[in-house]
Amino acid sequence: MIEPGVTPGEQWTYRCLAAFLCVVWLGMLGARPLFNPDEGRYAEIPREMLSGGDWLIPHLNGLAYIEKPPLQYWATGLSYRVLGPSEFAARLYTALTALATLVVVGAAARRLWNPQASWRAMAVLSGMLMFVALGQLLTLDMSLTFYLTVSLAAFLLAQTEATPRPWLMLLAWAAAGCGVLTKGVVAAAIPAAVLLLYSAYARDFSPWRRLQLGLGLPLFLAITVPWHWLAARRLQDFLEFFFVHEHLARYLTPVADREESWWFFGGVFLLGSLPWTISSLRVLGSGWRRHASAGEGKFQPSVFLWIWVIFIGVFFSLSDSKLMPYILPVMPALALLIAALPPQTLRRDLLITAALTVVAGAGLGLASLNWARVIAASDRSAYFMPLARPAGQAALLLVVSGAFVLAGRARGATRTAVFLGAGWCLAWLVLIRAAALLAPVYSGVELAAGLSAAEREAPLYSVRTYDQTLTFYLQRTVTLVAYRGELDYGLRQAPDAEIADVAEFLRRWSPPAQAFAVMEKKMFDDLKNRGVPMRLVAHTWNRVLVARQ
Repeated sequence: MIEPGVTPGEQWTYRCLAAFLCVVWLGMLGARPLFNPDEGRYAEIPREMLSGGDWLIPHLNGLAYIEKPPLQYWATGLSYRVLGPSEFAARLYTALTALATLVVVGAAARRLWNPQASWRAMAVLSGMLMFVALGQLLTLDMSLTFYLTVSLAAFLLAQTEATPRPWLMLLAWAAAGCGVLTKGVVAAAIPAAVLLLYSAYARDFSPWRRLQLGLGLPLFLAITVPWHWLAARRLQDFLEFFFVHEHLARYLTPVADREESWWFFGGVFLLGSLPWTISSLRVLGSGWRRHASAGEGKFQPSVFLWIWVIFIGVFFSLSDSKLMPYILPVMPALALLIAALPPQTLRRDLLITAALTVVAGAGLGLASLNWARVIAASDRSAYFMPLARPAGQAALLLVVSGAFVLAGRARGATRTAVFLGAGWCLAWLVLIRAAALLAPVYSGVELAAGLSAAEREAPLYSVRTYDQTLTFYLQRTVTLVAYRGELDYGLRQAPDAEIADVAEFLRRWSPPAQAFAVMEKKMFDDLKNRGVPMRLVAHTWNRVLVARQ
């Protein structure tokens, strides 16, 4: 059946474009090395699960690592079992959850509003810088966002359906549970807080009657409790470390060393929502007004979405631990709000966006032709110089998509959003693919390439540093020397797994048998000046791999 308002030709065009973008999206996953620190960490933990056989307690470099729950590690471990350890297999789960988030957003918009809003929502989300970037990187934030979006969408539909459908509310509970098993209690805190705020603000308590608390809460607990209970039985201090240190202390104190200004996430929001900044600011500024026109006691999805966006931004702004990906769960809700704007209003915003797209593309193109002047002089400049060509390619995509819209080839808000979103999505993907050129700066893949298969069996020390990607590429752990960092908890559980100081390392380095060490260049220069026997094997921008002989 043809969707109302969408011609058969448009449907065919949109679907072909979506399929093409999916192929490109997945095809990019193995095109660049893993980057430090997050990608290396989240690739290595499931590799060690698979090789060590311990699927209960995550391990990093052979040490217990319980900062986050294991759901994504389990999924990536299964990916390795089927496909083998690789960059593609490591990133596959994250990429699939991103694509699934697009589907969920499209389905929600279709049920809440109409088919045109569905295409607009997917187009807007697929073109957002933050969504595209984190959909291609191996972190926990995209899978958390997927589960939160499923929970949000199922909740909204459960409240708006004329006939109650309990399974939708149970899906919301289950998705929230999977979110908790991905990144902790924040996945339960966000929906609960937004529901409370919505009820107070809209004076609408009707959603509480459809919560399915009697079935939903037991389902949520059945998903979340078993792993926490089993982990607490294995590790005596698990509950204190996981809930107090990793949740409360990180939020309330600067213990994680991630302090930023109070307005930090405002800037992240403006950058991450590119190119839809105009429409994003519009929905933020007007979302609260919709309460007055709807009447009390009637559920208002747009108001709930608006509170969702505002709350997440404020919640993480109040924290003493701030990282850019934290507000990724805002973006699907933001895309829904933009898609729900009146078509004429949205069309005007998108025409301005198209003009700015052409300007941005032209500016990036000119910059690519004068790249040497654009790149700031530093000891890393040489690694960034080859980015001129992909910058020019991205510029061309932006100019073409923006000009196509401005020339009148994309009439209506939906067609305009689709073609602009596709252009920006492809431009972002081209730039992300080009990140492979920066491997010597951000990845240890070239260090690992310096060792043959036989040499990888020799002792390997990591001196006052820890390259998160190196152990994945070597398919083995390293002996830590005078380094603790985020491995401090695991080292307290297994103190014999480290060499506490450089002096003890040098004593072990003295015998004639072959061994290797990774260290920063400054440390290498210092030890060479002290006459320590070392032969340079490989190097990146800031680290070296050396052999004893």
